[in-house]
Parts: sequence; structure tokens; C-alpha cells
Amino acid sequence: MFSNREMPNGKYENTLRLKKLIRINQIDIAGIADLSTLKNIPSGIGLERSELFQHYQYAIVLGAQYGKLGINSSGEETSLFLEKIAHEITSHIIEKEKFAALTVHTEDEFDPIKRIGLVSLKVLAKSAGLGWQGRSLLIVSPDYGPIHRLVAVLTDLPLLSDHSVPNQCGDCSRCIDRCPQKSLSLVKFQDHPVSRDEVLKVESCLGDYSCSVCIRVCPWLKYDA
Repeated sequence: MFSNREMPNGKYENTLRLKKLIRINQIDIAGIADLSTLKNIPSGIGLERSELFQHYQYAIVLGAQYGKLGINSSGEETSLFLEKIAHEITSHIIEKEKFAALTVHTEDEFDPIKRIGLVSLKVLAKSAGLGWQGRSLLIVSPDYGPIHRLVAVLTDLPLLSDHSVPNQCGDCSRCIDRCPQKSLSLVKFQDHPVSRDEVLKVESCLGDYSCSVCIRVCPWLKYDA
């Protein structure tokens, strides 16, 4: 009898089990990114990531919609909810089959000064088909609107990857017009801007201090805020 590692349809079986576990844990937004398509993406901290992508071929990306745990839940609570599911995936599927896993936490996305990470959760989320990068630079899900928090598990477990979705912001600029800090500038792009700095003034953004205006004014938001 073949082990899951040896089965010809191992990718399909692994993905099926993964999606079942995700449904059981009531994760609304999830996808799988093929990291081989991201080898040439720029790194804001100037590190070589080819060795990382040699060890991990896929990223399982989980997202939580705004209001998932209640309107008054904090970003930290939402991140802990996602990380619990990431741990379930790692221990019950990946490590059980003797494959490697590395969790990319929300706080891991930024360094202390530049707030730029080795692997951007937003880049992973786009590649995994969770949504597109909106005018506010948040990932916008066509089903739920701007995603509140993200977490990812990098792995060498064979999986079937998802496809990215096109930008659907159109001419909308609500998040920019309503930003209380005027931290956002209108820059139209399909995939991503040339640089983050031309869109977002990081030093004035209050997103890390519970400001959610850019989420709540987005016309794609499905939660009744």
C-alpha cells in the first residue's frame, strides 16, 4: 500500500484533507500559493530567498474577514484565531506525513523599522487567490471584502495551487478619501504599485492601533459594520 508521499494523486488527496480541516475550523478565506511563481519577487530587506523556496514549495494562506470574531475583537485576537488553525494544519496534516512546515505570522511580516518582511503575507495571499491588492494595499476578497488578518504555512507537502484573481477596485477611491490620517494616495495599478511608499505613508497610518476605516468604507465589505 502506497504512503501518501508516494501516491500518484497525492497532491489531490493532500489538498482534499487540507480543505476539509479548514472547513471544520470555520475558516472562510483560504488558498494555496505555488512558491515557484514568486522566486523573482523583490525583497524589501535585501535577503536571498532562493534557499527558502527550495525547502518550501507551497504556502497555505488563511485569512479572517473583518468582524469574524465580532465587531469589537482586536487584530491580536483574530491573529491568534488564525494561528490556532495554522497549528492544527501543521500538526494534523503536514508533520503527520513527515513534511516540513514554517508558519509566517502576522507580526513576522514586518521588521521593526521598515515594516517589510522576508515573505509578504499579502503577496502570498494574492498568489493563493484570496483576493487582489486594493487601493489601501489591503487584500480584498471578492466574497468578504478587505481581509482583516492573514497567516500562512510554508510547506513542501505536495498540494494543488489556486489561481490569482484580477483587481476589481475600478475607479473607487473610498478608502483614500475617508482615511482620517490622509495616509493613502490614489495610485491606480492592476497587480501592485511600483512601491508601497507611493501609496501609503506608513509613519502616519493607524492600522496597527485599531483604525479600520479603510476596511469599513470598502464597497466590497460584506460584514454589516
